[in-house]
Amino acid sequence: MVQESDKSPRERRRGANEGRILDAAMRIIGEAGLEGLSMARLAEAADYTPGALYRYFPSKDALLARLVLHVLGEAQEFLTRAAGALPESAPPLARVFALAQGYRAFARQKPNSFGLLAMTMADPRVLIPGVSEAAPVTARVITTLELIASALGAAEAAGQLEPGDVAERTLCLFATLQGLLQLHKQARFAPNVLQLDELTVMGTRALLIGWGARARTVDAALVKVAALSNSLPQGLQ
Repeated sequence: MVQESDKSPRERRRGANEGRILDAAMRIIGEAGLEGLSMARLAEAADYTPGALYRYFPSKDALLARLVLHVLGEAQEFLTRAAGALPESAPPLARVFALAQGYRAFARQKPNSFGLLAMTMADPRVLIPGVSEAAPVTARVITTLELIASALGAAEAAGQLEPGDVAERTLCLFATLQGLLQLHKQARFAPNVLQLDELTVMGTRALLIGWGARARTVDAALVKVAALSNSLPQGLQ
C-alpha cells in the first residue's frame, strides 16, 4: 500500500477531494437513503459541477463501490483493533467476543457507515452490477469476515467448539450481530428491552454454546474481554 507521505502533491489533492465527495455522499445517504443519492444531488452537495464529479467517479456504481469499500475498511479496522487489544494468550472464544464487541462499537461510533451496510444488505436489488466495481467489494467482505472465521476456527482447533463448518458459523454470527444492531432505532423507544450491548453478548454466547462450547468456558472468556473494557483503544469502549 502506498503511504500518504510517498504520494505526490497532485495525488494527495485528488485523495482529499475524493474524501470530501465521499463524505458528502454519506451525508446524503444518511438523510435520504440510497434512493436519495444521485450524481446531480451529490455534485451540488460537494460543490462540484457534474462533469467535474465524473472525473473522480465515472458512474454511480463506481461511487457506491468506493463508499462500501470505505465502510468495510472502517468495520475491519474496528474488528482488528478490538481483537488486538487482547493478549496473545487470550483463549480463542475471548477473541470471538472481542470481535463482536468491535462490531458493536463500529455500529455505535459510525452510525452512517453501519447504516449504509445495512441498506446494501437489505436491498434485494444488485446495487453494484459492474464486475470491475463489485470484485474489490467482494474481496473486502471476505477479508473482513476472515477475522471472525479465524477466531472460530482457532476455538474449534483448541477443542472449545465441536467440529463444524467454519464458514457457516461465521455467516451465522455475523448475521446475528447485524440483525441485532439494526434494531438501534427501535432501541431508543424501548431501552429497557432492547439493550444492544447485552443482546450482542447474549446472541454471541448462545451461538457458541449451541456449537458445543461449555457455558462456563464461554463465560470465562467473556470475563476476560470485560476486564479489558477500560484498556480498549479509543472508540471501542
